[in-house]
Amino acid sequence: MSSSSLLLPRKDALHILSEERGRSPAHPLDPSLISKWCADLGFASGLQEFDEAQMAQLRAMNQHYFQGGSRIELLEKMRNPKWYQSQN
Repeated sequence: MSSSSLLLPRKDALHILSEERGRSPAHPLDPSLISKWCADLGFASGLQEFDEAQMAQLRAMNQHYFQGGSRIELLEKMRNPKWYQSQN
C-alpha cells in the first residue's frame, strides 16, 4: 500500500455499506458483519481502517448479499482473484 492510499475508518465504511443497502442512519448494518466479511476476505483481524482495494471488496460483498446471493455462491466467485472488480 502506498503512502497516498486513502484509508477509510471502520465507522465510515459501515456507514457507506449501510447506505448502499438503503438503510437509514438510525438503523445501520450490524457492525459484526464487517468482522465476518473481513474474515471471509482474509483481512487481518480487528482492522479499524480500510484501503481502497479492501473497501472495493467489502462493497462487492455487500452488493452480493443485498441482491440475495448466498455465502456458497460468494465463496465460489471469490476463487477468481479479481471477483470484486467485475461487480460494477
